[in-house]
Amino acid sequence: MNNQLYLIIFWMLASCGMPVSSLYQDKTVSVISAEKTEWTGGRAGVRGAVYTVKLRKQSNSAITVKTLRAEGNTIPFAQSYAGNIITVKGSLTYKNNEENTLIEDTPAGAPIEKPASQKLNPKDSWIEYTIKGSQTLYKISISKFTAVESAEEPAP
Repeated sequence: MNNQLYLIIFWMLASCGMPVSSLYQDKTVSVISAEKTEWTGGRAGVRGAVYTVKLRKQSNSAITVKTLRAEGNTIPFAQSYAGNIITVKGSLTYKNNEENTLIEDTPAGAPIEKPASQKLNPKDSWIEYTIKGSQTLYKISISKFTAVESAEEPAP
C-alpha cells in the first residue's frame, strides 16, 4: 500500500508544470476538413494549389497555427476564426515547367516569385500550433486532402 501511495505522489509531482502531452492535445484540436483546389494561371505553365484546412478547437484556449505542411511542402498561410472553428488557408505555386518562358515576356511591374518545386508527398501533411500561455509546439496530422473543383470560371 505504501509503495502505491509513493508512486501516486511521485507521479503527481513529476507531472506538475510539465507541458501537456500531444496525446491530450489531439483532443483539444481536431481536423474537420482538409481540401485542395488546383488552379491554373493566365500564362502557360503557371499553376498551383490552394489548401484549406478547418480545425475545431474543443476548449476556450486561444490556438495559434504556426506551420502548415501540405503534401511535403511548407505553405504560407492565413488563419481566421469563427467561433470554435479555425480556418487555415494557404497557396502553393508549382514550378513553371515551360522551358521557353523568358523574363522579357513578363509584364512590367509583375513580381518575380520563386515557385516551389512540385514535390508532393501526401503522407507528409500536418499543422503545428501553440496554445496561449505555452511555448510548446503541438502537431496534428492531416491524413489526406480532398480534391475540390474550383467554383470560379477560368480566365478568357
